[in-house]
Formats: sequence, structure tokens, C-alpha cells
Amino acid sequence: MATLVLSACSGEPSEGDMRRLVETHTRRALEWQGNAGFRAFDNFRKQGCVEAKPKAGQGNGQDGAPYDCYYAATFVPQPGQPALTVNGKGRFRRTDKGLTFEDLGAQPR
Repeated sequence: MATLVLSACSGEPSEGDMRRLVETHTRRALEWQGNAGFRAFDNFRKQGCVEAKPKAGQGNGQDGAPYDCYYAATFVPQPGQPALTVNGKGRFRRTDKGLTFEDLGAQPR
């Protein structure tokens, strides 16, 4: 139980938070490309996070420390196509407006 409390207080995002933000980002990116069929990942797994150094000019201030997190996301891009799994990396930061996500790249595996 103490581990859950410590990880929640650390500012590190939960797997559910990560999934929600990455799905929203992916949906918007695909809609912008003209592919509005994506709704959600079939499977999403948090692989781990490390505390990232703030970018130049960004102090921690009221915002939490950023975390670079790795994940694996699986989805079926179009009917009849095989499932696609990507390994991704994102920067997550808690702000006064909530958790934010910056895409740092994804690679198919």
C-alpha cells in the first residue's frame, strides 16, 4: 500500500493517465491526417518512467518535475489489417491545469 501512495505522490503518471493522454494525442494526430477511424488502443502498457531534466528556461515552480515515460500501445489501424504495436516515449508533467503530454516518438515493433 505504501508503494502506491509514494508513486502517486511522486508526480509520475499512472498507466491509466498515460493511456488517456496518448490515446487523445493519437486520435487528434490521425484525424488531422484524415483518418478518423481510431478510437482507442486495444492494449496499452506502461513500461517505466524516469524523472527528466527540465528544458532550459523551465523551472519546476508550481509545476511538477517532468517524467519521460516509455509505453507499448497496440491497435488495429484499419479493418482487416493486422494489429500494430508501437513502442513510444512521452514527456509527462503535472501542471496547475492537470497532466500534460509531449510526444517524444514511437517506433513500430
